[in-house]
Amino acid sequence: MKTAISTDLISENRFHRIFLKRKKLRLYSNAIYKTPNYCRWLLVLICAVFFLTARGQHVATPNSYEGIWAGVLKNSKDSKLAVIVRISNGTATRYNYNVDNKKIEKYDFLKEMTMIAGNNLSYTWMNKGGVWSETQTHMMSYAAPDMLKCRLIRQVTNTEESKEDPGMNDEWSTYFQGFLDRFESIQELEKFMNSDD
Repeated sequence: MKTAISTDLISENRFHRIFLKRKKLRLYSNAIYKTPNYCRWLLVLICAVFFLTARGQHVATPNSYEGIWAGVLKNSKDSKLAVIVRISNGTATRYNYNVDNKKIEKYDFLKEMTMIAGNNLSYTWMNKGGVWSETQTHMMSYAAPDMLKCRLIRQVTNTEESKEDPGMNDEWSTYFQGFLDRFESIQELEKFMNSDD
């Protein structure tokens, strides 16, 4: 009497193929585990060295911004703007170089705000007087130790009627960018500004 052959066995013995694949995988994994211990430890040591030495190019901490930052920014028309910012305890303040008495003096503004997140610092001040109001926002990126990339947006609004847009207030803005260098103190920056070089 003939017995029926199972369809699994007819289709190239499916069970046998699965068994061989598992056996090959086991042989491969056994080969890895049979390598001497010193090879495995050497591999772990190499991976650890690469992991521990891999880091960001320049990572800022809150203390990275501390100091006096000064530089000359330019806009698209090559107009220049000298910028001096003092950052202390996470708070930025804008300063000005007075050419008459050759001193660096603090500006007074109606409102100021500083925010820091990682390698970015944002400082905004607002002021008004008579018919005008002005906002300046300084967006600074920690480019390298002792150097910040600064982008400054200046916006001025007058309560006078615009000549170009009748019925609207007169408004204009400009954009500057460049680098700021770190100085340890106001005195160091004044000495640098007053040198003949």
